[in-house]
Amino acid sequence: MENEDNLPLDYIIDNKKSPLQDIENRKKFIYNFFNRYIKDNYDKIFILVLLAAFIIRVVIYFKTNQQALWWDAADYLATGKRWGLGLDTIDIWYYRRGFLWPLITAFFFKIGLGELSMRFLVVLISTGIVFLTYLFISEMFDKKLAILTSIPLIFSWVFLFFTGRLLIDLPSSFFFLFTLLFFWKGYIKNLGTKYFYLFGLFYGLTCMVKMQYLMFAPTFLAMAIVKEKWKFVKNKRLWISILMFVIIIMIQMIMHYQHFGNPVSDLTKYYLGIGSSQSQEVGVKLTSFSNLFVYFKNLPYILDGNNKGYSSLFVISPFYILFILGFFLFFIDLFLGIDKIFQDSELQKRFFILFMITSVFLFLGYIAPHLEQRYIMSLIPFLFLISVYPIYLLIPILEEKFKIKDFYLIVLISIILILLLIPNYNFGFDLIESKKNSYMEVKMAGEWIKKNSIPSDIIIGSGLPQLTYYSERSVYPFELSYRRDLKRQNESGLDDFIIKNKPKYLVESAYEPEEPWAKNYPLNNQNILVPVQAYPNLQQPLVIIYKFNY
Repeated sequence: MENEDNLPLDYIIDNKKSPLQDIENRKKFIYNFFNRYIKDNYDKIFILVLLAAFIIRVVIYFKTNQQALWWDAADYLATGKRWGLGLDTIDIWYYRRGFLWPLITAFFFKIGLGELSMRFLVVLISTGIVFLTYLFISEMFDKKLAILTSIPLIFSWVFLFFTGRLLIDLPSSFFFLFTLLFFWKGYIKNLGTKYFYLFGLFYGLTCMVKMQYLMFAPTFLAMAIVKEKWKFVKNKRLWISILMFVIIIMIQMIMHYQHFGNPVSDLTKYYLGIGSSQSQEVGVKLTSFSNLFVYFKNLPYILDGNNKGYSSLFVISPFYILFILGFFLFFIDLFLGIDKIFQDSELQKRFFILFMITSVFLFLGYIAPHLEQRYIMSLIPFLFLISVYPIYLLIPILEEKFKIKDFYLIVLISIILILLLIPNYNFGFDLIESKKNSYMEVKMAGEWIKKNSIPSDIIIGSGLPQLTYYSERSVYPFELSYRRDLKRQNESGLDDFIIKNKPKYLVESAYEPEEPWAKNYPLNNQNILVPVQAYPNLQQPLVIIYKFNY
């Protein structure tokens, strides 16, 4: 008996694979793959570390993928949606900001993906930061220290919380770690010209996500000086990196020039207060001397999380204690041998990390004294490196004393580190849970307006970027300054705007602070404003939508 392909039936039966055999073959394939391409035992441990990081971040994705966007996230996504979908709304984009993140968002909307896909991209980026930290610390030191450094990143409350937020701090940190990796491979280890190209490329991309990352330029300059003294100015490959960087950010600089003039003088004036007067627009409020150190004083909270409210260097918390001890052990050679820094590559490594952390902490204390832990996200891997360094130094001592292979010691120490990080993990998830529903009423209001309006309708109200994103309509704040570079108006200016442009809705939100006149505007204009929707309800509303009754 034969089938239609003229194969004997007994041949088919004998050679047909069972489902169990199929599964066993797949297991063998995976096993052979890892044994062929991942032969190093430390890499095998790290694969488990990376898998744990990914699983935790996927859990965060499912907990947060329906939450409302916060102001800054909506600012980027509203612009991305406008560009990607070609919406005919006003341009709320602030041209002092790097535009790569909204450009990526625009691409996602253009191809029909959207917010949920962007949220999963952030999950991948957050996991990628753990991976890049391992690669960079392995390149800079060794794989043992790289594993120990990457473990706290899995559970860091800062990374966990912002994995659920569509902000630019994770993407910029991701690109910056690539920048560091290629800088180290190219300039420090001299492994090839291609790494100089990649260094310039990724530093340009980093700044295109967040222009604030220009603050790392002095670190690269300082490292070039300690490595080559002033000979670095003759290093042609460094100039290639600079040229690549300039090419990447050229479009950003052109757009900046069109709105604010010379980018260099404008940024120094706006963010540093240099060459400005009180009558000019200045983004940074000059800080007091004590505020320069706010990020140093916040280290216990950054490292351990559960010590919320600490703003002092004199506290007791597990990773902060390790950090203090690690700081002494990691930098003692640098402090004692600072006169040898031009000859010793190990001292240069430590100088690079110390200069980077110190200069950025002081700079951020100057321009952002209100303190945002996410601003130093790209430095947290190095804070954890210093924290785990005392444990790293114990490995050869324990190996010699107890005759245990360092591989098994790494596994044991990793388990101990994970136990120490449980409070950090718990704090991160508690924070996610407590903030999960914030701004939900603004989201619902924006979605309601979209359903009950046409694209040409105009909205007045609080929560400009969120309302713009969810309603897909042109939204103006009470002061009409829908970008920070536009002049703010008063109540009479708003009255004139309403008469001329006939907006359809006005939205009042308890989430946003407003001037007294703006807060009282619906109350003082009941003759033309009729409440039509409120969230959560009319008895105790957080967000109220009024319709203009002309």
